[in-house]
Amino acid sequence: MELQHFCHPKHPLIFNEEKIYDKYCYGCQEPILDSSYSCIKCEDYKFYHHKSCAELPLMFHHPLHPIHPLILINESTRHPEKEISRCDLCKDYCGEYSYHCYRCNFNLHIRCIVVQLKANFHDHPLTPIGKSIIFTCDICGKEDKNVANLCAPCSLWIHRKCGRFPHKVKVVPTEIEHFSHEHDLKLTNEVLNNKKCNGCVRDILPPFYNCAKCNFFLHKSCVELPKKKRHPLHRHPLTLLPMASNKRKFFWCYACKRFCNGFTYLCETCDFKLDVPCSLVPEILTHPGHEHRLFLSSIPSDQNCNCCDSKVFPIFRCTICEFALDFKCATLPHSTRYKQHEHPFTLCYTTEDDSGEYYCDICEEERDPKHWFYYCVDCSYPTHPKCILGIYPNVKLHK
Repeated sequence: MELQHFCHPKHPLIFNEEKIYDKYCYGCQEPILDSSYSCIKCEDYKFYHHKSCAELPLMFHHPLHPIHPLILINESTRHPEKEISRCDLCKDYCGEYSYHCYRCNFNLHIRCIVVQLKANFHDHPLTPIGKSIIFTCDICGKEDKNVANLCAPCSLWIHRKCGRFPHKVKVVPTEIEHFSHEHDLKLTNEVLNNKKCNGCVRDILPPFYNCAKCNFFLHKSCVELPKKKRHPLHRHPLTLLPMASNKRKFFWCYACKRFCNGFTYLCETCDFKLDVPCSLVPEILTHPGHEHRLFLSSIPSDQNCNCCDSKVFPIFRCTICEFALDFKCATLPHSTRYKQHEHPFTLCYTTEDDSGEYYCDICEEERDPKHWFYYCVDCSYPTHPKCILGIYPNVKLHK
């Protein structure tokens, strides 16, 4: 695919589907972390562009300057002897490209023309506030005086540059600081047994971050949890905390009705709390343990959970058949380990055979054939979930 671009009239720019990680965009001066346009004939300087920067419209009407159209210009060719203009919105230098009003000398950085920014890591669009304010970015955690991007439903405030980060980046940071821990954490792919993540309190699996000075572990996915989010079970935004604020450092999760001492999603207005696994469960759930989609309901009823017979709410219901699933069962890990047993156990939804006699090999008591259970295929070893996970599966013992 070719594009004749005003910045480079000699040759067309060619679209590159391959991801490039060591070049900078000519237009916005930011790193290229995905596919791009470039000139294949100019060996000394290939005029690399983000796809979005290369395809910018030459004229633009913006609500911040509605009286005149804004024209896309190359700053260095407009007045090469002068300093590059500053953006009237973010107050930063415009880079090579800007949108300019010749009548009013009004300038907009090309990254500021988007009225609403769609970030890859967030469900709602982010709207820029039209003036510089003091705020703390919920992505990088730094306080700044600048133009913030706001998600009003979630009370999420972020830098515009943080909102532009891709969801996945090829180059991974190997050592980080995290707000939940006093020491630096290092990324590793080592396989460990009988270790739990301090965030979600689940078995630690690679990739994860660990502390070289103490017994602290975090899944990479838990490191990347948003600091603020919305959940269908609650009307207010929830804030991520590294642990409960009470003296015992335990909290009771509203959804799964379990005690937990991992990360907490807290409503500071209502004292509503969710643990990490429950915070990640969507309102419409597709679960391998049932053939139909399940819909979240917080209305009490006489229907029990099909997988454990508990009678609690909120609960997920099937609108096609009489199936229900509570949060405790919906968040059971799909695989787990047990003490020094050499093989992993897998969560199973139907009986392992047709013998008609089903027992737990840990407690040696009968199992209900309708209930879910954990099973080691290599050893033909079935167990109750409560026997293999323990009475408090969401509590990490700190040693």
